[in-house]
Amino acid sequence: MDHVKEWATAVSCACLLGAMLSMAFPNGSSKRILGIIISLMAMCVMFKPMASLTDRMADLKSYSFDVSQYENSELNTEVQQEAKSIYSSYLEENIRRVLDGANISYQSVDVIMDISADGCISIGQVEVIVKNEDVDMTDRIKELLRGYIGFEPAVRAGDQKGSESSD
Repeated sequence: MDHVKEWATAVSCACLLGAMLSMAFPNGSSKRILGIIISLMAMCVMFKPMASLTDRMADLKSYSFDVSQYENSELNTEVQQEAKSIYSSYLEENIRRVLDGANISYQSVDVIMDISADGCISIGQVEVIVKNEDVDMTDRIKELLRGYIGFEPAVRAGDQKGSESSD
């Protein structure tokens, strides 16, 4: 902010000095030459900060900042968990669309994601729970989803493992 104040003061002084010199000289060719000199002087004062700006830009290019010293493991864990939740929800929604598009009824879709030690998120398991009366559709569901997700999903009837989810 001090640089701006100094610059404004210098521009004001240059304009004031130019006005005083212009009043002191009589009209004629010498006054025109003086006007040109005063204009050039005012322009130099006004644009001087531009020249120093290029020096500062060079300093900024050579500046480096090491972010690794500010690494926050709690924040990283929270971000990984949130990303896992988002990816899981996204995949569940897409699997529901695939099943709905094939006119297959189901009770629920569950995607289990894993986070490895190096922070990579991977699909652990995809489970589709079908109604008891649609248990004969398990092979069709497995085939359809194998082509979509690239591996065999777990498909089971709603009364297995004791819990039934509603869609």
